[in-house]
Amino acid sequence: MKKVLVAAPICEWYEYCFPEFARALRSLTYPKKDIFFVDNSPGIRFYQRVLADGFKVEKSEHLHRIRDMVTRDHNRIRKKVLDENYDYLLILDQDVIPPQDVIEKLMAHDKDVVSGMYFGHHDLGGEIKVMPFAWVFSKEHKDWNNTGYLLESEVWSEKLLQIAFAGMGCILIKRKVLEQIEFRYSLDMDAWDDRWLGVDVWDKGFEFYLDPCVKCQHLYKNRPFSYWDLKKQGRN
Repeated sequence: MKKVLVAAPICEWYEYCFPEFARALRSLTYPKKDIFFVDNSPGIRFYQRVLADGFKVEKSEHLHRIRDMVTRDHNRIRKKVLDENYDYLLILDQDVIPPQDVIEKLMAHDKDVVSGMYFGHHDLGGEIKVMPFAWVFSKEHKDWNNTGYLLESEVWSEKLLQIAFAGMGCILIKRKVLEQIEFRYSLDMDAWDDRWLGVDVWDKGFEFYLDPCVKCQHLYKNRPFSYWDLKKQGRN
């Protein structure tokens, strides 16, 4: 049986949804897994709470730019996968709640990288719509200047979909991919390391897929903070 690390960067900003996130991870039905967090909160209170709850967690430094923190912590998680001989990484966001059998369902496809689906609000040229955090190539060739959202028919499809990239909320990644790819981002683009993961996956000859049947909850509506405000502060 393959060995899976289930991991996420965490922060006290998301404490409002941590109880539900913790319950979901404890309820995962795949037996050969470990759960690991990297806490980048400003202080140690939340770290101590998570530790007291019985989870394996490391403390990392809180930085001004959120992308710096998240990318760094994703790479700490990557290092644990490689150093401790895990076969897969299930990377999650702290506000994304996967189904209990997410590992079994995603692993069954035997793909290099395969994502579950979760939704959120997106600004489509001034129109706010609820869409999945998944993007496809708009043309047959891999043109990163032409990516777009899924079609309605694809959102509700029961077939595995080849995509350009997905949000980092729920992605199963094979070890061989992590051996060749580190998480990264560029200040030259208003994008996180999720997009750059897609770029590097395809550049290295791997493939990126989405299982639209693996639908996750996204607990973002009750956030006590606004990403728009953080962006105005130069924190993204």
